[in-house]
Amino acid sequence: MLDKKTILACFIVLISLGNSAFATTISIIDQHGQPLADAVLEIPVSQSTKSDLSVPLIMDQVDKSFAPIVLLAKKNSLVSFPNSDDIRHHVYSFSAAKSFELKLYAARPKSPIKFEQDGIVVLGCNIHDSMVGYIYVHDNTVTLKSNEQGKIEIDEVPSSAKSFFLWHPNAMKGVEHRDTLPISLLNSKEKEQTLTVITKTPAPRNTFGELSKHAH
Repeated sequence: MLDKKTILACFIVLISLGNSAFATTISIIDQHGQPLADAVLEIPVSQSTKSDLSVPLIMDQVDKSFAPIVLLAKKNSLVSFPNSDDIRHHVYSFSAAKSFELKLYAARPKSPIKFEQDGIVVLGCNIHDSMVGYIYVHDNTVTLKSNEQGKIEIDEVPSSAKSFFLWHPNAMKGVEHRDTLPISLLNSKEKEQTLTVITKTPAPRNTFGELSKHAH
């Protein structure tokens, strides 16, 4: 016969299972079956938990590239833009979610920049046209990015969620577009789920201004 402690423990587990559905691994691939790094999966939740936004996130510049290419930032986060190269950079964005400019500088700007609005912020360098990065600003606690193998590990899916967003900077529909998909795709009992994003190869552009113009 089960004692009271065992019965209570079983009851708590059942309640927990009733509040969330579990998935293990989400694999993000393109239309050719190739893994997609830097894909973002965002699950809207009814209540957002408080986060410590006092410590700036880091968007570095290394070997004439942004590092990381895609940075996840909760709304109202501060982001610092250190320059780890031995040359100067001129970072700026024309995006609707955040327009700003850090004129030609080395080392680290005096102050971080605050990102108050949800959306995709496309970054560029006025000196080095090939430098393009992204800040994905969100207001949800369940927002995850795929690794180099295109994998995203999810511990639990909130039971209140009805749908989720899937985004990639090279999506065929444009950098501002997010696919909205039913949450049932993440609630399967399968150990691994595969999601496909139709992508395109970015065309070479002479200036970051032209890239930003085509993004809207």
